[in-house]
Amino acid sequence: MKRATWSILILCCLLPACSQGNAQGAGDDVGSMPIASLPGPLTTVPLATSTAVADTTSTTAPVAALIDPETMAGRRVGPFAEEEFVKCSAASAAKAVGDPVALADYPNRPTLLQAAADPAAPLLVIFHGQHGCIENVQSRTDLETIGAAAGVSVLWLSGEPLPRRSWNVNGRCCEPASTNHTDDFAYTAAAIAAARTAGLSPRSVLSVGVSNGGGMALAAGCKLPELFAAVISVAGWAPLPCQRHDMSLLTFGGTEDVTLGAKTATKIETMWRKDVVDCPDEPTIETFEVRTSTTWRGCTGGTTVRLVTLEGIPHTWPKFPFYDMDVDIIRFARGEYA
Repeated sequence: MKRATWSILILCCLLPACSQGNAQGAGDDVGSMPIASLPGPLTTVPLATSTAVADTTSTTAPVAALIDPETMAGRRVGPFAEEEFVKCSAASAAKAVGDPVALADYPNRPTLLQAAADPAAPLLVIFHGQHGCIENVQSRTDLETIGAAAGVSVLWLSGEPLPRRSWNVNGRCCEPASTNHTDDFAYTAAAIAAARTAGLSPRSVLSVGVSNGGGMALAAGCKLPELFAAVISVAGWAPLPCQRHDMSLLTFGGTEDVTLGAKTATKIETMWRKDVVDCPDEPTIETFEVRTSTTWRGCTGGTTVRLVTLEGIPHTWPKFPFYDMDVDIIRFARGEYA
């Protein structure tokens, strides 16, 4: 299907999210946070196939031994209309998927764990969007269905209900967490420690989030580098400076993202390669329909930097025939782009 046709179809499905996302009790901020609220050459090269599965820096087992996430049962392909997503309201009958993790200091924050069969499997720590919840982000992704079976554990986190949930990424964004000065970094560290106490010993921990959660994923990686091997930002932004550290990055952005800006993902990637790791000058570039994927391998400490842009796509968690964020996250976590 041609790029223009895909853009028209996707915008018809997703534009309601841009106009309704801030309503009380609606979904999260995917398509709702205005850019004003933020503080503060191509040659197509075939994607190389890795011969090992690991975290972003080491190898442990043959890739062929793990399930291809693109062919797994339970994986959905969009685009989806906004009304298909779970609303974060007390009246919602939707139940989040996962085993509760008890955190005595955070009784109002549901924290759920889905453990892979291998205790050493990579661990995804997932932050929902502003005014979001676990139920909402699980309705946008299929990681709760395919993640553990594909060889990654998943830890779902919740912002503090004030009454709506968000993440305080830098003291200025995002409300209500920022105006209430919540310490979301302490909560994040406590949740990861609890997952380890529950029996996990992940060889890598990846900070993952969408929109406000994407900003939180980056902030957590930058402020808690001892906890994370990689950051994955889904339509997020960089809310604070990041110091040099051996940490991989996967960042996605759509060229029609009027919420955080069409070039925000590219700015994150540029910042990462300037301030966090050093990478070879020549990346691997792959194009398919509206997708362009640019991957720098062999960066400092064996890390990887990967930028994915989708032409004509707005502020969203992408799940399309030409690009599925879930599949890319799993492959990235398993080290298939290293």
